[in-house]
Amino acid sequence: MLTRLYIRDFALIEEVEIEFGPGLNAITGETGAGKSILIGALNSILGGPSSAELVRDGADKCSVEGFFEFADEQLPRLAALDVPLADDQLILRREIQAGGRSRAFVNGQGQPVKRLKQIGAALVDLHGQHEHQSLLDPATHIRFLDAYGGLDDRREKVSAQWRAYRDGEARFKKLSAERKALQAEDSLRRFQLEEIHALDPQPDEEPLLERELQILANAETLVQNGLELYDLLYQREGAVSEQLAQARRQLDRLLEIDLSLGPQAAALEELIYGVEDLARNLHDYARKIAISPGRADQLRERRDDLHALKKKYGGSLAKVLAHARVLADQEDRTDALDSEIAAAATTRDKALQGFAAGCLALSTARAKAAAALSRALVASLSELGMTRAQFRTDLDTAEDPEGPVERDGRRYAAAEHGMEQVAFHISANAGEAPRPLARIGSGGEISRVMLAFKEAIAERDLVSILVFDEIDAGISGHIAAAVGRKMQALSASHQTIAITHLPQIASLADQHFSVRKRQVKKRTVTEVVALDEKDRTEEIAYLLAGDTISDTARRHAREMLQ
Repeated sequence: MLTRLYIRDFALIEEVEIEFGPGLNAITGETGAGKSILIGALNSILGGPSSAELVRDGADKCSVEGFFEFADEQLPRLAALDVPLADDQLILRREIQAGGRSRAFVNGQGQPVKRLKQIGAALVDLHGQHEHQSLLDPATHIRFLDAYGGLDDRREKVSAQWRAYRDGEARFKKLSAERKALQAEDSLRRFQLEEIHALDPQPDEEPLLERELQILANAETLVQNGLELYDLLYQREGAVSEQLAQARRQLDRLLEIDLSLGPQAAALEELIYGVEDLARNLHDYARKIAISPGRADQLRERRDDLHALKKKYGGSLAKVLAHARVLADQEDRTDALDSEIAAAATTRDKALQGFAAGCLALSTARAKAAAALSRALVASLSELGMTRAQFRTDLDTAEDPEGPVERDGRRYAAAEHGMEQVAFHISANAGEAPRPLARIGSGGEISRVMLAFKEAIAERDLVSILVFDEIDAGISGHIAAAVGRKMQALSASHQTIAITHLPQIASLADQHFSVRKRQVKKRTVTEVVALDEKDRTEEIAYLLAGDTISDTARRHAREMLQ
């Protein structure tokens, strides 16, 4: 509930504070007094447009504050919007600088203006005679119908199923595109892998290959010199081994004299064995070296092949092998994708089945709700003087061969809110075909249709505050009285604020405010006065009779207030 509205330096308002109550709050006043200014001020804290022209002449800025209190059942919806509450109270504030800049606050915390609009939409439904009526926008009709039918939860479930299907389809397409891209490179990838695998390069192969080539290139020299060394060390007369043997014999004679030469004798003995081992190793080495031009040719060919491979795949064997691993991983990914695509298709198809079933169930429920809504509105409009009114709720579907929903052998388009496009049509007079609501020419007819809607969905409407800005224009007499009773009925479940010029409506209010203009120091000031019983009688009498209020008008006003 909006408990208080504080306005300062807003248009013609210097300072006004209005304390609203539950039920029906009526605001009256002569034309031009500033009633619409109040609505503009309220709309500003609901995220409406701002302008420097709204700042009172001579002021640096204007400000509007709205104080809201909530029942327990309303708190979860505000919590879902992440609205910060203080003791179940919410304060929305808007400041507009003389230069045109605007600032918004929620419980004292600076917020973007769009945040006010988001919160305001959850709190207040503001209706003007034309442009402020969401009912005239066909895009909102589906929500009106679902609200009436109690189908909001079903629609949210369908929306969740739609998102699941959309996400599943997106994943399936992504994986399929990846698989297609890999398939396009299958031949090239396999050729490259086969080429690398056929050569089978080893990480440290090149140094070993170059070493073997060097040995083969100098094989004769290595054989000759190896055998010569063997001969020098062991084979020829006077070889090193023979001389060492002579030295050993001489040292043995000395050892017989002096045992302290034992270590030297042992060292010489080890040297002799070492020379013999060295000679044999050199002999074996020389014998094993093969003078093979064919082998050298093979190695040079291998070297050339490795060089070509390096040039093609990165410049080094390490990069060639890394490229081969990438290709192998892609092969593995290709194999894995087949199973992932199959799983994604299963998930998508399951989500699609759930979405399609949800759409069909929601469609059936909407058809029933549409028929019931049409009957309820016709009855309500009859009570409001539109006895010949016809109301039709059209549920339009679009066939689509690729659509996700199948019914009776045909496929239909569907999206987040189901498969229907909902449109309301009305005929206010006998003999006229129903037309879209937006094409209703009479403001009075629009007002009554809107009231009928509000009455129909009142129990399920989550918005707790209704504001009517002279939507009663174009009606009078007993129709005005009927509209007033409808508003009064709505105010039992919704705090209702009505700017009106009709005494039939104002007389039914629980709180009554009068908007007046007066001159203060040669400046026009708009003020808002809460009326007591005596003042209400005068105000109702003024609405009945105009500037000249007769005793008859006052008596009639008192009767209306009883």
